[in-house]
Amino acid sequence: MQATENILEIDTIEVVYDSVISALHDVSLSVPRGKVVALLGGNGAGKSTTLKAVSTMLAGERGKVTKGTIHYDGVAVTGQDPADMVKLGLVQVLEGRRCFGHLTVEENIIAGAYSRKLSKADIRNELDKIYTYFKRLRDRRKSQAGFTSGGEQQMVAVARAMMAKPKMLLLDEPSMGLAPQLVAEIFNIVKELNQKEGVSILLAEQNTNVALRNADYGYIIETGHVMLHGTAESLLSDDKVKELYLGISKEGRKNFRDVWREESTRHAELHRS
Repeated sequence: MQATENILEIDTIEVVYDSVISALHDVSLSVPRGKVVALLGGNGAGKSTTLKAVSTMLAGERGKVTKGTIHYDGVAVTGQDPADMVKLGLVQVLEGRRCFGHLTVEENIIAGAYSRKLSKADIRNELDKIYTYFKRLRDRRKSQAGFTSGGEQQMVAVARAMMAKPKMLLLDEPSMGLAPQLVAEIFNIVKELNQKEGVSILLAEQNTNVALRNADYGYIIETGHVMLHGTAESLLSDDKVKELYLGISKEGRKNFRDVWREESTRHAELHRS
């Protein structure tokens, strides 16, 4: 199979839940090989739905891609299930960390290698490599995961995913509920995994600022539509993005609702004139 420039290509997909609730509308995006792409937007914008459409986890929530196509590494995602996608090298880290609380940190991480059928020696080698990125977890490896901090549990979830030897990671809200220092630490690890291991990453985040500072490209999604996309650098310097998503304007901080009301009023006045 010939490798394409983009490891992931989503073309005008629509997603419906329970056969009636429309969640995504004509969403298109791509992830170049070896790059980090941020999918940005508020709660309920459609970020998690997009990721689950790619990892084929929608069926478990009575969701379905009703239009459009998704290709991962040259393979059509239609007809695959989540286990197939892991075997193809695509792994999703779900929102909310989802550790096995009764297992140790190390047992959680080892669980990620289940599909690879490794020997004990191979598992030890893989663990040693994982711990070079997640140094904090080496110290906590014998601790019960349910008694570790939220940041440590997020690291466990990413480390477990890396044990599956992915070509691509889907990360859903890795910064949720974490202190800024831990968010910075986790994003540093994610960036390192991308640069040193060559893992392509699609990252769904509400924290626009930290996501774009660690991404190559970004898409902003709202109510199931892609509203804006561009290089991370261009989005960070875009005045509209600063106003709507970073809460910064030339007049000072603004919230989304105020800016949206001003835009609506401005458009209405232009229309009347």
